[in-house]
Amino acid sequence: MTQAFFGKPQATFTPGGAHVAVYLVPVFEGRLTVFEVEAPGLRGRWLPWTVMGYGENPYETAAALADDWCDSAVAALEIADALSFPFDADGWELALVYRAELTALPAGDAHRRPVQYAPGEADAIGPFDPVDLLRWVGAGSGKREAGGGRREAGGGEAPLVF
Repeated sequence: MTQAFFGKPQATFTPGGAHVAVYLVPVFEGRLTVFEVEAPGLRGRWLPWTVMGYGENPYETAAALADDWCDSAVAALEIADALSFPFDADGWELALVYRAELTALPAGDAHRRPVQYAPGEADAIGPFDPVDLLRWVGAGSGKREAGGGRREAGGGEAPLVF
């Protein structure tokens, strides 16, 4: 196994390269909200995402995604996970996933419209399995404990909070 040292920033994906991506999991009224995208060369259901710029702050990148895709209607924005994925033939992606608790359903625009899943339902979106999406959706449903921790409703174990 080799170490992950990175070269100079590039303007686009490069064979064998690596990038850090920031994904947003919008949740409105306890339901996963994704976007049906119909733009030139791109169709399907997507989560808001972007490749993070060199030297950028991940939280600020997630907040900018929330502003752009979710009309800034965000009550809470928390990191939910960090995952590693192969990218193309020999590239690598580090995915930072943020959960965004929405205060309103986004309006969408000419190329993307919000779609809500029924409670407890999800499909695979991008590189993410439904089980992970549902875990992230439910991560905000716990009750806060004294000291800032989170405890699941019903007395379960407190999950890791970043």
